[in-house]
Amino acid sequence: MMNVKKQIKSFLQQAELYQSQGLLNEAKENYLRAAKLVKKNQKVIKNKNLLNVISKKIQVLNDTINRIENESVTVELPESVQDIIKNKFAFSKDDDASALEGAIALAKFGQFERALKEFNELIKRDSVRVESAKNIIRCHKALDSLDDAITRYQKWLSEDFFTLSQLNKLRVFFQGILDSRGIDMTLPEKIDTTLPEIKELTDAKELEIEHLSDFDDENVQEEEIIDISSVGIPLSKGPRKGETVECDVSFQAGSVLNFLISGDDSELTETLETGIILDQVQFYSPSAMFNGKAVVSSKSKIESGPKQGYYSLDIKILNI
Repeated sequence: MMNVKKQIKSFLQQAELYQSQGLLNEAKENYLRAAKLVKKNQKVIKNKNLLNVISKKIQVLNDTINRIENESVTVELPESVQDIIKNKFAFSKDDDASALEGAIALAKFGQFERALKEFNELIKRDSVRVESAKNIIRCHKALDSLDDAITRYQKWLSEDFFTLSQLNKLRVFFQGILDSRGIDMTLPEKIDTTLPEIKELTDAKELEIEHLSDFDDENVQEEEIIDISSVGIPLSKGPRKGETVECDVSFQAGSVLNFLISGDDSELTETLETGIILDQVQFYSPSAMFNGKAVVSSKSKIESGPKQGYYSLDIKILNI
């Protein structure tokens, strides 16, 4: 019985220690372990109020954890500041391209909810439809809500909003993201039901379609090269010199790739200074890998939103 009491005391002490260090989930886990032992041994525990005390501590922790999680999701920059970001980083003379740049800038600064609203409007414009859809998927990736992105993709399949060619581009792009995250799912594709059944075609027609299919696949691969899903950056300075760091691409605008790096990784954020040239960078697309050169073009800390405390880092591809 002494061992049980010591175990309960140990769990409670660990919980208090974790809580004092801000490790709330770990503290909660130890309180739960202590509560479980108290329940099992209620007949021999002298302090009959102990379980009630532990339950109240767990409830306080739950309230704190929920408040922190809700704050991190809902805290956004004021709309006036979001407007400044959107307008400041819209450089193109073309209205559609400029609006797309502004929406991407909002996402880079962690304002995902506003960015999603912008992309949902831009998806209605034919010239930026596919890029807007890709960025909707990227926002859900950054928010760790890929289930929502899958639901959205399935909705696109059921509509006549995108052409078959556009849907194929989105499928290849999105499948690459799912594969990189280790998600075991094959995205469905839309079939053109107006085509005749292959079995009814002549041998000559079968051969013609087969060749056309090969040609189209090559074109898709060529186009998909521009969609970089991740990069391997060899570090040439700092405490991690010689190490190659793998980074998922959060957003992309032409040759500029954006990454979100945890503020806890101070060694990496300090090493990747603005203006530093990165040699022998490995660029991964859904269909191929390339080596090239890039420069760190900007770095800023995200001050609000679900990625508060992260760094938003841009690198510009110099050559591949």
